[in-house]
Amino acid sequence: MKSGKTFASAVCCLAVAAAACSTSGGGGTTKVTASDQVLTLAAAGQGPAKAAVEAFQKANPGVTVQTSFTEDDASYQQQLRTQLSSGTAPDVFRMWPGGGNTMAVRDLGADGMLMDLSGESWAGGLSADLKAVTSDPAGKVVAVPVTIGAIGAIWNDQALAKTGLSKPATWPEVLAFCKDAKAKNVVPFALGLKSAWVTQLVPYALTASLVYGPNPQFTQQQKDGKATFANSAWKQAMDKYLQMRDAGCFNDSPNGVGYDEQMQLLGQGKALGAVHVLSAVQSALNFAPQGTTFSMSPFPATDSADGTYLPVSVGIVYGVNANPKNPALAKKFMEFLASPEGQALYATESGSSPALSSPSFKADALQQPVLDAVNAGKSTLYPDQGWPNPKVQQEHLTSIQELFNGTVDVPTVLGRMDKAFGEAK
Repeated sequence: MKSGKTFASAVCCLAVAAAACSTSGGGGTTKVTASDQVLTLAAAGQGPAKAAVEAFQKANPGVTVQTSFTEDDASYQQQLRTQLSSGTAPDVFRMWPGGGNTMAVRDLGADGMLMDLSGESWAGGLSADLKAVTSDPAGKVVAVPVTIGAIGAIWNDQALAKTGLSKPATWPEVLAFCKDAKAKNVVPFALGLKSAWVTQLVPYALTASLVYGPNPQFTQQQKDGKATFANSAWKQAMDKYLQMRDAGCFNDSPNGVGYDEQMQLLGQGKALGAVHVLSAVQSALNFAPQGTTFSMSPFPATDSADGTYLPVSVGIVYGVNANPKNPALAKKFMEFLASPEGQALYATESGSSPALSSPSFKADALQQPVLDAVNAGKSTLYPDQGWPNPKVQQEHLTSIQELFNGTVDVPTVLGRMDKAFGEAK
C-alpha cells in the first residue's frame, strides 16, 4: 500500500500536466493498414467510452469501432472473463487498476490475457505509482491509465441549498445532518446496495480516514501477518456504516434499490447527496432538471476535519486482448487514450480527472477537491487495489448486503474478509 504522499506526487505530476511527465500524445507511431480498419471494444458504462470512440474514429477516417457496452460492473466483469477464456473477447476493453477483482490488471495479467504494452511510447512516461497499478505480476505494462477518480460526498447543489443545510465536515456533523435532513422530509444520502459494487463505497470513504490515512502501511502489515481487518479500525468504520443506517442517513430498504434508482434520487433532488465515485454524477445528470449542478466534499469519519482523508486512485484503465484480431489498431487506440486530447475528453465525459498530462483539462467543483486533497497529502488509494486476490472484495460486497439485512454482524463480515485475504488466488 502506497502512502497518500507518494501517490500525491504522481497525481500532481501527471494530472496537473507537469512538463517533465508529458506523454508523446495522440498522433502515435502505430501504423494501420488499409485492409485492417475494424476494432472491437467493450466497456462498462457507455457515455465516456462512446465519446472516446467517436473522437478516435473522427481522427482516423475509415476506421470503424464496433462497441459493446454493459452498464452493470458485475455483469461486465463476468461477461468479459468468459469471453477472454473462450477466445471471443474484443480487441480492447476497460479494466480495473491494480488487483481486487477478476477484471483487474494484475489478475488478468497473471492469467496471460493481456498484451504487453511496455514498448509503447506512452508507457515509458508512466511514474512508478502508475506502473504499479497498470502492470502484470511480471512487471510488464499491460494497461493505459485514463482517469483519476475519488470517493466522496457528492451533493445536489440546488437540493442542498433549498434545505439551508451545510455540508458536514466532521463525523458528529454527519449524524446531525442526517437528523436535520430527515426533519425536512428529504433523504440525506442515497444508497443503492442492490448493485453490489456500491456496497463498498461508504466503507472505503470511512476507512480512508480511520485506517489508511493514519497508517499507509496497513495492507502490507496484513500481508506480513501483523494486522487484520477484524482487529483494526475497519471495525469502527463498519460500525459507523450501521450507525448511519440506524440514524436514517439513507433511503429506505437500500438492498432493494439499484444504482440507477440511487442516481435518480440524487439527480431529482429527492436525496441531498450520495457517498460515491465522482463519475456517478454523469448518471445523476440523466435524471436531473436542467441547470442542476453537483459538487463534492471529502466524507468525514472523525471528530476533526483535519483528520479527513479522501480515497483517490486511478479509476479507469484500458487494455488489449493478448490475442487481438487487430493488434495495430488496438495499439493506436491506446495511444489516443494516452494523448492529452484523449485524456481530457475521457476525464470530462466521465466526471473525473485525467491520469496523464492534459493541459487543456480544467478542474471543476467536483475535481478541484480531489486535487486539493492530493496536494495536501490527504489522499489514500482505494483499499482493494492492494488486496492480494479478488476474493476479498467479493466477500466484502456480498457480506455488506447481508449486514444490512441483519443476517450477519460486523465481526462476521470482517472475519470473512480476513479469511479471504489469507487465501491464495
